[in-house]
Amino acid sequence: MTPPVPPPPRGALAALRARLAPRALLAQLSLLSLLVLIPPLAACDDAVAPVRERQIFVEVDPDDLPISGAFAPAGAEAQGGGAQELPSARVLVPAGDTDKTVPIRGEVELGVLLFNQEGDMVSGEAVEFEILDDAGEATLTAARTVTDASGYARVTFYAGPDVRPYRVGARHAQARRAVEFSVSAEDLPAGDLSVRFDYQGPVALDQVEVYLVSQPTWCDSPYYLSPPDDVVLSQNGLALNDAFLARGLLAGSRYAVVVRARTQALGVLAAAGCTGDIRINEDETRSVTVSLLLLPLDPSGRYDILNHYDFTDAIPGSVGQVVEGLVRFFGDANHEREIGGLIFDAVEALAREAAGSIGGLVIDLIRNWVEDDLNRLINEYIDNDGPDWMRDFFTIGSDLISVVSNMEVISDMTLSKARSDGTFEGSQSWIGLAFYWRLGCQGSPDPACGRHPFTMNDLVEGGNNINLVFGQFTGRLHSYNQGVINLHTMDLQYGRLVMFLLNNLLLPRVANGATSLSQALLNLANCPSFANRLTGGRDYLRLGGINVVRRSTIEGWCTTAMSAAGSAAGLIIGGLEVDTRMDLQGEMVFVEETDDLTVDKVAEGRWWGAIRTAQETAPPFSGDFAGERQPRAVNP
Repeated sequence: MTPPVPPPPRGALAALRARLAPRALLAQLSLLSLLVLIPPLAACDDAVAPVRERQIFVEVDPDDLPISGAFAPAGAEAQGGGAQELPSARVLVPAGDTDKTVPIRGEVELGVLLFNQEGDMVSGEAVEFEILDDAGEATLTAARTVTDASGYARVTFYAGPDVRPYRVGARHAQARRAVEFSVSAEDLPAGDLSVRFDYQGPVALDQVEVYLVSQPTWCDSPYYLSPPDDVVLSQNGLALNDAFLARGLLAGSRYAVVVRARTQALGVLAAAGCTGDIRINEDETRSVTVSLLLLPLDPSGRYDILNHYDFTDAIPGSVGQVVEGLVRFFGDANHEREIGGLIFDAVEALAREAAGSIGGLVIDLIRNWVEDDLNRLINEYIDNDGPDWMRDFFTIGSDLISVVSNMEVISDMTLSKARSDGTFEGSQSWIGLAFYWRLGCQGSPDPACGRHPFTMNDLVEGGNNINLVFGQFTGRLHSYNQGVINLHTMDLQYGRLVMFLLNNLLLPRVANGATSLSQALLNLANCPSFANRLTGGRDYLRLGGINVVRRSTIEGWCTTAMSAAGSAAGLIIGGLEVDTRMDLQGEMVFVEETDDLTVDKVAEGRWWGAIRTAQETAPPFSGDFAGERQPRAVNP
C-alpha cells in the first residue's frame, strides 16, 4: 500500500525551537523581524504567516544577544567581552535544541539553518564547526559542511569516554553571530540501533536518506516532501543494501526512523518509509527494517504536447492504397523511396501473366537478392547525382504526400490528479498543426527548415465547416511514473483539414500564391525554365547532333504532366473529405524533476489507433508525443 502523503503541518519545515537558557523569553518572530531585532529585541509579531512564508519560533534570552565573543565569526574581534558588530548578509540559527545530552561514546547530530536577509534559505554555502574546548577524544564528522537545498548544514558529534561537558560552535563567514551548542556526555545506560531497508518496487532507487527522529509518533502522520524536524542523527547517500548504525543512544529512549530514497535516473524523491516507537534497550543493538514504498506522483495540470501521427497505412479504402503507393514512390519523412520495389512489383505482375506462378517465383528469388541494392542505387542517384529538376520533383512529391501521410499536431492536454488507485481523467485539444515543405532546404542543417505551423483558429475561421478537434479520456498512473491513456474517440475531419491547409494556407505560402495542387505544381516546376534548361536555351533538344524535340513541345509535356499530377493528387486528397473519427489510445512516462512529486514533463509518449468512416475502418496507425507542464497560474 502506498504510504500517505498528507499536507505538511503548519510551519513543520521552517519551525526552529532553540532553547538558549532557562530564563528564556518566548518571542514569536518572522525571519524578517528577527533580522531587524538584532542586536536589540524590538517587537513580537503574532500574525499568521501566508502559506508560502515561513515562521520561526525562537525562545530568546535577551542576555544571549549578541552571542559572546568566545566564538566570533570570521573577521570579528572580541572587544570588552562582546563580539564586534558587523554588517550581516546572512543569518545563522540552530535547527533544534542547542542543549544536548549523550551517553559517553555516544553521538548526536548538530545542525544549523542559513538564511539571507530576505528570509530565504541559502544553499551551497560553507558552515564551519569546531569543538571549542579541549576536545579530548571527542570528534566531529567534518570541520566544514555545505548547506543543502533547505539551507541546512549538519555534523555528527562523537563523545569521548569521559563524563564532561563540551561546547561546539558553528559559524558562517557572513553571519553576524555564531551558534553554540552545549553537549553533556554522561555515564548513562545506552544501546545501539541498526536500520536496514526493504524495497521491492519497479523503479531503480539510490541515494537513501535516513533520519532518526526524537518523536516516536512521527509515523502517525508522515510528510515526506521535506526532511523531518527534531532529527537526532541522519545520514544520506546510502545504497539500498547498506545499513544505518546509530551508537550510544540513551537506553529507554523512543525514536522514529524516517527513510527517503531517490531515483537512480534523475536523483529525485521517489520512495519513502517510516518505522516509529522504537525503544532502545541497554547494551543491545536494536535491529529495524524499514519498508520503502513508491510515493504517488501528481500528474494534474496542463501540458503543451507535440504529437506526430503516421497515417501512411491508416487511410481507409482505395484512396489509402493509392497513398501507400505514392509514399513508396516519393518517400516521406518516415519512409524511404522504394522505386526498386515498385519496379519489381510491375515486373512480377508481367511475369506471372506471361509464365504463371513459376515466372513470379523466379522474380521473387531475384528480388530477394537485389531489391535493397537497387533501391539504394536509385535513391543515391536521385539525391546525389541526378539533375536539380529531378531532386526538386521528388522533394515536391514527398512533401505533398507527407501532408497526407504525416501530421505534426500541437495540443493542449489537461490531466486531473490521480486517485488512490491511480486512475485519472484527461482531455486533449488540438491548438495547432505544422507541415513541412522542404523545397529549397537541401543542405540546410536546420531540422525545422521548411516548417509551416498553423493554429486551429486559422482553420476554423477559414470556413469549410472545420470544427475544433477535442477528445476526453480516462487514464491510469502505475509503477510510479508509467501513464496509460485509455481508448477514446476524437472527431477528426482529416480530409477537410488537409484540403483546407493545402489550398488556403500552405500552397499560397510556398507556391507563389497557388490555391490548388495543379496550379502549385505548375508554379513550382516552372515549365518554361525547365524546357530552357533541358535544351540549353536552344529551340530543340539535340542528341548526337540531331534535333530530337522542340523546346515548346517539352514545355507542353511538362505543363500537361504537372497539371495531371496535381489533379490526380487533388482527387486523392479530395477523397478524404468524408467525415472521419479517430479511435486513439496511448502510453507515456511521467517525469518529475523538482523533488515535489509533481509531474514536470511527459516523455516517451506513444499513440496507436485507427481512422474510421461510417463505412469502414482502416488499418492501425501509430504516433508519438511528448511535452512539458505549463506554468501554474499565480493568483495576484
